[in-house]
Amino acid sequence: MAKKPTRTEPKAPVVLTSKDKKTLSSLRNLAGKVIGTAETGRAPYLDIPSRSLSNVKFNQSRKIIEMGSGTNRRELFNLSQAKAYMQTCLVGSGCKQLIDQGKTTSIRGLFYLLKHTIKGTSEETFQDQAECDPVIEDVEVMLDTL
Repeated sequence: MAKKPTRTEPKAPVVLTSKDKKTLSSLRNLAGKVIGTAETGRAPYLDIPSRSLSNVKFNQSRKIIEMGSGTNRRELFNLSQAKAYMQTCLVGSGCKQLIDQGKTTSIRGLFYLLKHTIKGTSEETFQDQAECDPVIEDVEVMLDTL
């Protein structure tokens, strides 16, 4: 007996909030910088705002602590930074995927969405949640989406 074809309703287009649009724009700009750097023959890198005590200052007028302008550079072709670079790009890609689908998830959900074995190797993208959380935070501060 032949199966009946299943009818699928066309999905409604995803309505993006202004914050979603800003985040997508930031992700596209980030990807554009990486691609542009690679196309010029230079080593791709990401500048991530430093989340350290030495990079904060107290704003007297607003009565809040603000991040300074210090950054840490994460380079693709630096052996000690290559995995963190890949993880950062992977988190950005996962965030874009969720926004495009109009979905949200928890930090743990994002970890499980991104955790897999890299094809052709036995290397995992993330060993555990503790390895993933700081990378997610790096992407948050890099995109200024806090």
